[in-house]
Amino acid sequence: MERFTTEGCGIAYEMTGPGPRTVALLNGIAMSVSHWKPITGRLAAAGFRVLAHDMRGQLLSDKPGDYSLEGHARDLAALMDRLGIPRLHVLGTSYGAEVGLAFARDFPDRVESLVLVDGVSETDALLSAAVESWSRAARTDPGLFYRTILPWNYSAGYIAANREALDRREAVIRSLPPEYFEAFAGLCEAFLRIDLTKDLGRIRSPALVIVAEKDILKHRGFAEILVRGIPGARLTEIPGAGHAVAVENPDAVADAALGFWGA
Repeated sequence: MERFTTEGCGIAYEMTGPGPRTVALLNGIAMSVSHWKPITGRLAAAGFRVLAHDMRGQLLSDKPGDYSLEGHARDLAALMDRLGIPRLHVLGTSYGAEVGLAFARDFPDRVESLVLVDGVSETDALLSAAVESWSRAARTDPGLFYRTILPWNYSAGYIAANREALDRREAVIRSLPPEYFEAFAGLCEAFLRIDLTKDLGRIRSPALVIVAEKDILKHRGFAEILVRGIPGARLTEIPGAGHAVAVENPDAVADAALGFWGA
């Protein structure tokens, strides 16, 4: 794992694969670089160079507070500058898809294409209430936090099939330092300020919108807003998976992205 500093914040990142084409993987709000490993392996095997990083506020990077989608987009641009990458493909899931939208809007000349997995350009009362509950739970108790986010992120089938592993994961979450949970709450607050629907028409890069069939958090209705707003965007659905489809079915996400890129 490498680190660099931008705007006074240390960012952890890693690069995998030979290139010459580069894909940036953008984390969901509770993800870290390691969650991408199955997808990273597939993309690298297909000949891509894969850039993954923990955004400011996430597990392996600094947690200075005052988070925003636009700030994360600037951090990605700074990381590209450091690595000498002029343009890349963006594959983001959930919070990372929303950062990808902000990046494509603010840095259009640096984006080859967008793959947006279970992302949104706006929120509604139910989604806002869910994210607000995550923020409050993060500031209250690590175990409660974990159990609060669990049913929103995974399908019933995945939870039933992986109950013991998910139970073990709670101990890992409980071991994280208090600053992780405070930063997570700050990232939730950044998401709740989302207001990107009005800007979708400004996105010039080819875009694939992926939605998981069983996603109850950021459902197909949000995906259809993206497809209507982004010129030429395409929509595909991954059957059977919940919101954390990049974890539940990484091969399906990799297949969809590689097919979109013609790889």
